[in-house]
Amino acid sequence: MTDIERHDSEMTKFEDPISGRTIWRLTNSQMEDKHSYYDISPWSPDQRYIVFSTANPHDLAAEHRDTMATGRGQVYIMDTETFGLTRIAGGAFYNSHTGAFALWHPQKNRVYFYVGPEQVAVVDVASGQIVHTMSGSIRQLSPDGRKFAWTSNDISSDMIRGVYTMNEDGSDVQLIVSLKDLYELTPNKDEFDIDQMTVGNTKWRPDGQYMLVAMWVKAKPDDLEPWRTRYRRSIYVVGRDGSERRWLTYFGHHHSWTADGQQVLYSGYKTHTSEGVREDPRLYLINFDGTDKRIVIDEPLGGHPIANPDGTMITTWDDESIILVRVPEQKVERLASLNPGFDMTHRGTHPHCIWSLDGRQILYNSAQTGHSQLYLIPIA
Repeated sequence: MTDIERHDSEMTKFEDPISGRTIWRLTNSQMEDKHSYYDISPWSPDQRYIVFSTANPHDLAAEHRDTMATGRGQVYIMDTETFGLTRIAGGAFYNSHTGAFALWHPQKNRVYFYVGPEQVAVVDVASGQIVHTMSGSIRQLSPDGRKFAWTSNDISSDMIRGVYTMNEDGSDVQLIVSLKDLYELTPNKDEFDIDQMTVGNTKWRPDGQYMLVAMWVKAKPDDLEPWRTRYRRSIYVVGRDGSERRWLTYFGHHHSWTADGQQVLYSGYKTHTSEGVREDPRLYLINFDGTDKRIVIDEPLGGHPIANPDGTMITTWDDESIILVRVPEQKVERLASLNPGFDMTHRGTHPHCIWSLDGRQILYNSAQTGHSQLYLIPIA
């Protein structure tokens, strides 16, 4: 299969066989299409466009950490009114988990994406011209569009392991908190060695003054599958310049801010044994100051939870479907079925549900047709 240039709308609608809801299939080709992540909005600031990256599945032949990757990815935008497609960049470094990690600047008409494992290109959407390239990571751009936050964990590098920020043009790279600093804050640090500790998934608070940093423990420093461990994972709060830092809570996996920045939503477990067995998954909320940790709803839910703008609904997923939690009503709805099942590892397709900026739509990835495509659910 060769790469194709896509222009026309590929959008179709169908009724989910289980929920009866209308689902919009936004892309429909032989390429692998992915938006970036469950906490990275693919919508332009005015909501007129959705950015996504795509690659020929046959090109995904190079191993990159726990994913498959290619340097022949492409970046597209989709018009949310006509659903027409426009290619804005090629030569993207695309992996099977998050694609080329394409993301919008929150104020400028620019898109950032990877062109190499630690190389980033910035494209002006209107002209399709590459504005500049830079070294580093683009885990998340601050809400004011000024600072990227990212982490380094390479024990073989001269770079100090920890959390870094840099200007949106790649300048002024600064270590704001070291891994050692976070290790010292960890209540159960006596259970593991600092070289086993990995930090990542930095997430800016909506006001841009703080970020969350996640920590997990590897069985050994170079382990690519750190999840099978008896050690509990932690979330920390770090100030924008690193001057404030504190341990927040143990957690299970995946976390996000509520839109008001006053609470943290995360996946956890009611039971966590010393042998590393995790049972009874649940969604949790905890206040920014570490108080009032509680279960959102007493149902076995967990995958990549994220709340809508007013905090009344949460979207998540499991092996069977895309799920909506209506928090005030304590009600769970299965919105879209994912059957037949597909590979949901980092070498396959994570659904990565994400709310539109106005909270009226949920976008997700699904490989239920055999390869990853984009789907959308209107929410009344």
